[in-house]
Amino acid sequence: MKPLVPSRPRGMILMELVVAIAIFGMVALGLMRALSIGAQTAVVGQLELRMLLRLQSTLTEYSKVQRIEEGGPFNSDPDEFGVYTVTDIVKLDKLENADGQILQDMFHIIVRAEYDNFGTKGEMMADTYRYAKLYQTQTGAPAAPGGQ
Repeated sequence: MKPLVPSRPRGMILMELVVAIAIFGMVALGLMRALSIGAQTAVVGQLELRMLLRLQSTLTEYSKVQRIEEGGPFNSDPDEFGVYTVTDIVKLDKLENADGQILQDMFHIIVRAEYDNFGTKGEMMADTYRYAKLYQTQTGAPAAPGGQ
């Protein structure tokens, strides 16, 4: 009696094995590439979060100094991720409010956070306005109650 399954030529099993290994290799290569891109995206996300935190911290620091003066650029040292800030303080001379009145002693604080990640540069910017006498202490005795 003959078997019910038709016989294959002897070289077909080897050819099927080579094709299967090639397909597996292509899938593995694609998976490794996807994992690599995912890791790079995670690093960039961490750097951008670090830049946001540095921006917030530096902007708060410069906007709350007691005596603010025009100057810059002020560069910070890079942190362990290579993120650093550059701050400029510009005195505004012709800033007007909604009623058209000139606002005196106003400053524009501009902070840029930057990083360099394997040749890819990242940059974010934040700014605010500050009245020069906002955090200065007042001198003199308080007024007496009743205007006396």
